[in-house]
Amino acid sequence: MGELRDAPTTFISYARADESFARRLYNDLAARGVVPWLDRYDIPPGAIWDVEIQRALNTCSHILIVVSAASVASNNVHAEWNYAETLGKTLVPLIKEQLPPEQIPYRLHGPNWVVFAGVEYERALATLIEALPVTAAINPAAAPNPATPAPEHGPEPDPVAAAAAWKRGNAAFHAGDMAAAMRAYTESIEMAPNRPEALIHRGMALYEQGRYAEALEDFNRAQNLDPTIPLLFNNRGVTYLALKQPAQALADFEEALVLKPDYANAYYNRAAAYMALGRYRLATESYTRAIELNDRVALFYNSRGLSYAARDEHELAIEDYERALALDGDYVQAIGNRANAYANLGRIDEALADYDRVVTLDPEHYLAYAGRSEIHWCRGDYSRATLDASTVIGLQPEFHGGYALRALAYHKRGKRDEARQDYARAIELDPAWRSVETARAYLTICRDEALEAVAALLDDLSSSGTYL
Repeated sequence: MGELRDAPTTFISYARADESFARRLYNDLAARGVVPWLDRYDIPPGAIWDVEIQRALNTCSHILIVVSAASVASNNVHAEWNYAETLGKTLVPLIKEQLPPEQIPYRLHGPNWVVFAGVEYERALATLIEALPVTAAINPAAAPNPATPAPEHGPEPDPVAAAAAWKRGNAAFHAGDMAAAMRAYTESIEMAPNRPEALIHRGMALYEQGRYAEALEDFNRAQNLDPTIPLLFNNRGVTYLALKQPAQALADFEEALVLKPDYANAYYNRAAAYMALGRYRLATESYTRAIELNDRVALFYNSRGLSYAARDEHELAIEDYERALALDGDYVQAIGNRANAYANLGRIDEALADYDRVVTLDPEHYLAYAGRSEIHWCRGDYSRATLDASTVIGLQPEFHGGYALRALAYHKRGKRDEARQDYARAIELDPAWRSVETARAYLTICRDEALEAVAALLDDLSSSGTYL
């Protein structure tokens, strides 16, 4: 089944500060027969942002670069035009703000500029359109304008209006307004009930709201209309993962890959299903395939690192976390995961430095406090261990590890009543703390010494009658 519109020809690259200009430009170009591409409208829900941007840059022949103080300072805009340049695309700088020539990157001085700053907008727009491919029928209704209410539809399907509503839904989805996205997608479905796209995307809006059963209903309806859409199976698979049904999820990801063998997102999600099923080697292989298809996504490397960690291959895990951090230097999850890997390898100083960095970047990251508490305990700094464990409990009162770690610290400080109370609470939250053998899985650093303390706590609880 085809898309709701022709393949895009014109990519709009802009900084977020210029979004209102980019949206106006998109609407005006679409109304005049150009087929533009804008992230806020055209990246489908559930898709990985970087992957879709790369795909659009590959597809479009013309790259419009909105030049402003904000875009000149934007690493993302620079990356987009650099990538487009390597592909031999036509770059068209749009001067939105009058900047000194020396502030405009030298490489943008070659292409002819279209100046909007200080020029009547419609005149500048006419100049721009002369340089762009016009492939669609000129129809003002085809441009999605969030400020304009969707026209009332009659009994006959209205694919043009449906497309406009669908795009409004995408824009609202990416803005985080799920209620508006739901309304727009529902309008689109009502105006073109035999097209599956809006059903798929409404399903993802439902997913984002935690309404998984309803999401599945929309995905199933879409499948009945067209069973050949890879995005459908990928998104339904993600929903099955949220429902803790990894086997069903795996089947959907496999189907997505049959339909689209180069679908990096589906390989990534298939790996997540393998992880949930405990098939860690297959997870690693699937993450690797996703990376081969797109090596610029930090999430891919971080997740493959977790698959290595699950196999106790912590050195390989660290290499992947560092690759993720090379792409995103403040990627909190990767820093925390690297800290865990360092801890498993006994590289305590490095682990502590990473945990410290995590809580600086994210003061509510309770697992980093837990890891740091364990390190302090192993170093004999039981006061700091207590403090970090108490922070864990304050942030996540239902997390068993906070109580267990604080109990261990209290035990070493001779606070028997407090230790017994906390350890009993840890057992209440997770029965694994009932025995030394099962508690082993939760302790990483100086494990033997920590398990001795666990045994002493269990004996103390038993003898006191608190726990039998």
